[in-house]
Amino acid sequence: MRSQPFRISLAVLALMIASVPAAAHSGKKCKKLQAQIIAAPLVTGCTSPFGLCTTGTIDGNQGLSGTTRFVADGITPSPATAPDGAATIAYSGLIRITTSSGTLTLRDTGVFDTATGTPAGGLFASFDRIDSGTGRYAGATGTLLIGGRTIAGRLVADVDGELCLP
Repeated sequence: MRSQPFRISLAVLALMIASVPAAAHSGKKCKKLQAQIIAAPLVTGCTSPFGLCTTGTIDGNQGLSGTTRFVADGITPSPATAPDGAATIAYSGLIRITTSSGTLTLRDTGVFDTATGTPAGGLFASFDRIDSGTGRYAGATGTLLIGGRTIAGRLVADVDGELCLP
């Protein structure tokens, strides 16, 4: 008897999840997005209250090749049980991607292990939501997953997601 309400709850949850993307992208053409970002810390001109900014380049499909700029507007310590807990932070901020066809602004929220010299050190992962766009990207929506590591002082990240244009 206990498993039946659980099955009904799972069915309702699955229906809710399935309906969200359709409602969010109604009337838009969605395409798979893949790219690579290579960025470095931005020291001069960083407007983050936490001093966490990056600037770099993006090379991807769907015309998404150009420059990136990230500015953190929220940081919190990680749980104590995280690998390299004292060196791991959770963050949120805005990434602006500028291309010759327009700009995309994304809300980027993730986790970054800032430790060096450990197996997990330098790893980061985030989920991103497209907040706004200009030019070709005006009215764009979509979600991205970004993950990578620090290599020789640079952040090297793979981007995978969906870009939906009107």
